[in-house]
Amino acid sequence: MQSATSLREQLKQQHVAGRSLRFGRDEIVGLMRQLVHGTPAVRLGLPPFVGLTTEHVELAMNDVYGWEGDGPRARIAAMHTIQGFSAACARMQEVASSGGRLAFATARPASLLPVYQRLAEHVDAAGATVLAARETAPIGPSARRVRWIQRVAVLSDGTTLYGDDDVAAAEEWLFTLARPDLVVADRTFAGIAAGSGIETIAFADLDAVALAVAAWQGRAVRIVPLDDRRPPDAYAGLLELLESPATATVDPPRAGELAGAAGTAPPPGP
Repeated sequence: MQSATSLREQLKQQHVAGRSLRFGRDEIVGLMRQLVHGTPAVRLGLPPFVGLTTEHVELAMNDVYGWEGDGPRARIAAMHTIQGFSAACARMQEVASSGGRLAFATARPASLLPVYQRLAEHVDAAGATVLAARETAPIGPSARRVRWIQRVAVLSDGTTLYGDDDVAAAEEWLFTLARPDLVVADRTFAGIAAGSGIETIAFADLDAVALAVAAWQGRAVRIVPLDDRRPPDAYAGLLELLESPATATVDPPRAGELAGAAGTAPPPGP
């Protein structure tokens, strides 16, 4: 298995972490402000954050992504990606070893579907029950459905897989399944699960500000910070950690510790 240093460089070369190819500083700062104002689209299915301030969101972005708002491009610290994924692997292993139920879903199928399929195979072999169905009832005027592909839920019209932040689809997905012990998901699938009080591992790009804040506030959300629109093989280095996640599991600073250093405690969730 490669060292954390070489994996860090690989993640930067593959643009899974490091300076964002898509997001400039001003764009992310704008999303942060929208979240403070309670804009529904930015919340990704999570309930409103009562008492949230710009300072809180800045602290959450630093804690989760390792980005202090500096430079013209937003950034994900590669070590935060490695630590987040390693901690996620360890938690999935714990739940699987106890025979727990896991559910997987993605709103980024062109990038993360193969990653989640590999994770589903891994936890299944470790003793987990991976929850899945065939497809949901039609959702909304478009009549699209959530469909399971190798036990990972995606939104589809039968011919195309969609990368939409569809709150109704995420709600229907969760309604269709038995209640999972752990969800592994992104975007609104992760937001709806976390908002329902289900422990969630959320793969989160820089624009998933709400998920970062939820984790920083101490909700049952573990973040794997990464660019969620890279080609599937760009994540190969991370998947190598499945074989021995403990070798790279070093928890990033706790939200409360970082906030305490700044003199501001995380506000309670709603």
